[in-house]
Amino acid sequence: MSGQRVLPETYRKLRETHARNDEPLKIGGCLWTVNNGGTRFYQGNRPNMTGTEAVKAIGIIASVNDAMASRKPLFEAIGATAHGITGIESHYPNEVSEKNFGAVVKALRANGLVMSMMTPNLFYTYPELSFGSTNTAERMRAIESAERTVDLIYACKEEFGHMPMNVYWPGGEGWQARFQIDPVQALHLYFGALNDVFKYDATKHKAKLRIAGEAKPNEPKDVIIIPTTADFLANINLLDPEFRDRMGVNPETAHEMLANLSPINPVSTALAQGKLFHYHANWQNGLKWDQDCGVPVNLEMLWVVHLMKEYGFDGYIGLDMQARPESKEVTTVLRNSVTNLRLLEALERKVDWEFVRELRQQGGVEAIEQYVMLNMLQLLPRDLDVKQLL
Repeated sequence: MSGQRVLPETYRKLRETHARNDEPLKIGGCLWTVNNGGTRFYQGNRPNMTGTEAVKAIGIIASVNDAMASRKPLFEAIGATAHGITGIESHYPNEVSEKNFGAVVKALRANGLVMSMMTPNLFYTYPELSFGSTNTAERMRAIESAERTVDLIYACKEEFGHMPMNVYWPGGEGWQARFQIDPVQALHLYFGALNDVFKYDATKHKAKLRIAGEAKPNEPKDVIIIPTTADFLANINLLDPEFRDRMGVNPETAHEMLANLSPINPVSTALAQGKLFHYHANWQNGLKWDQDCGVPVNLEMLWVVHLMKEYGFDGYIGLDMQARPESKEVTTVLRNSVTNLRLLEALERKVDWEFVRELRQQGGVEAIEQYVMLNMLQLLPRDLDVKQLL
């Protein structure tokens, strides 16, 4: 037998079922990012954004698309698309509930948007865990909130013909003091509750809802029971077998960086298993608090975009990012992030990936990085006034 490497059959099947996707990335804006910039230590610099209701926030986020459309010739000169935001993400019941659903639908239609993601808020009013709680009443309250979120997801599908992704962030599932909980029991309780949500979907809606988990190592809990995307994927086996194919992940770059992991790890791990259902693209500057920075143009994010394109990702990229507290303009970070994602797509098309593969085979590790970086430097025309892209 020759020394030629043989690809595993599982990889061959992945390539057959997840062909390259060259369509523009779908981008969603998050309603909770429209705020006054207040933190525990700072009152914020946007008093006009205090208590912004969902309908107003939808219009504010949609204004990013006007800015993109006005710069379409610039993007075309670069070889980029000027596609803007097409989806909106929300929490139930914070931003969207049965009370304002009709008004939200009207606002989405008026702005040519869909609801791209809905997540139940299971972390504000559950001090002793929600899905993972041993308090039966609290656990059932959380499950019922999740079921109401599912009902609104199907209402969105009926209104727009698009099924929002149902995402779960276990921010309240963890501990503040050692021995506070039994983490093994909490994991079984948590995924048992997700079982109940899937069963509710099958019984009431007789459909096949998909759910994505969003991991984070810490904050607000000192330790969260599902700290990384890999942990979420590993624990899917705690679900009943008939639901495992419908559970995937929503990696958030900044969350993985808080665990000192590369942004590439969660995306590649999820893509390898066909489990990348959704993605949050906000960035992080080192091992600090969850900063929710905007999308940068750098080699790591280019690699993320390339992997998504190469392995057929067709879900939404959410802009779960915050304007800095000192900023008076809440949409600048969103506008910059949409611009940067489109620049990354243009750069991804510019790179000769076959040449990259040849360099890999030749062992030209440093040459690859240099080649891609030089392509990045050549992306914008020399005579382009970049002030026009601000």
